Amino acid sequence: MVCSMKFNVGDLLLVKDIHLSHLLRPHLCLHLLPRLKNTFGIITKVKKHTDLYEKGSTENDNAYIWYSQADNKEYYFYQDEVDGEVIK
Repeated sequence: MVCSMKFNVGDLLLVKDIHLSHLLRPHLCLHLLPRLKNTFGIITKVKKHTDLYEKGSTENDNAYIWYSQADNKEYYFYQDEVDGEVIK
């Protein structure tokens, strides 16, 4: 099984929308910060779902750390929690 990542380390990501995941898993509440919508940040770390969970996970469980240029903080989110556009 090939695991594709939606975002990669070093991507400049414009966060367009933030969703609350329906899955029970730990996260750093990026969805509770609507002020970060339409802001830029850089993906600093990625974790494949197969590295995080033993079984029963999907690509939606891929995890990312995003460094926000709006407030100079890092946020952790799962793939299905953020709609964004990589700026090239």
